Amino acid sequence: MEYSTDSVLNGKIKLVQPQNGYRVAIDPIILSSFVHPRRNQKILDVGCGVGTISLILKMKEISSEITALDVDKTMCEICRQNSAINSLHINVINVGIENAKENLSLKNKLFDQIVTNPPFFSQKSSRISETKRLANFETVNLSDWILFCFKKLKNEGIFSMIHKASRIDDILYSLRGIAGSVQLIPIFPKINCEANRVVIIAKKSSKTETRILQGIVVHEDNGDYSKTMDEILSGKFLVDDVGKSKVKTLL
Repeated sequence: MEYSTDSVLNGKIKLVQPQNGYRVAIDPIILSSFVHPRRNQKILDVGCGVGTISLILKMKEISSEITALDVDKTMCEICRQNSAINSLHINVINVGIENAKENLSLKNKLFDQIVTNPPFFSQKSSRISETKRLANFETVNLSDWILFCFKKLKNEGIFSMIHKASRIDDILYSLRGIAGSVQLIPIFPKINCEANRVVIIAKKSSKTETRILQGIVVHEDNGDYSKTMDEILSGKFLVDDVGKSKVKTLL
């Protein structure tokens, strides 16, 4: 396998990644902009890939303890390499969520926050590389993926995920009875288009009602990134705890 070294957030983070197969997209960067690590929190990144989300969160709060989990051995090795390259320590665990309860590093451990950018597609295509299959196609159904996340989350801990907007019904059904304070942030590819992604933020064991927040438009009509998207991709855009947008640097 051949690799390239790229960067995100205007060069703040360097990423080794395969030249073919899994390549970092904007989804994990969008999700990371809505996640707020607090001092000394324990955070789990489920389905970490090459470690994009984990590294951004560690950079935002160096005192946080970040654990990155992935079923793909190669992705875990790259994640460890990226951790070293950026001098940002990440605990990387190579295990699938269906076997995670047997892992000694995870057993009896709960987290303050869990973030996840899971595979989006069901297992229907056979003409695809194994690397892309693990990264993009579900090996565990979405409801089981979400349930695992909440089993590893402390009471009133925060769950954050980005997924296809078409899966909102499945996601909300999976959250019923185990989470509240649900916030939905739709992601629109362009103005006047339907949302194709959604960020979901929820609090375990909360009973507070669901809210739909102001969405994000990715591209202007001419194909350029929107101002908000430019701020996200440069590491300047955050949303505070009550869902109001604000701009501040990550560092």
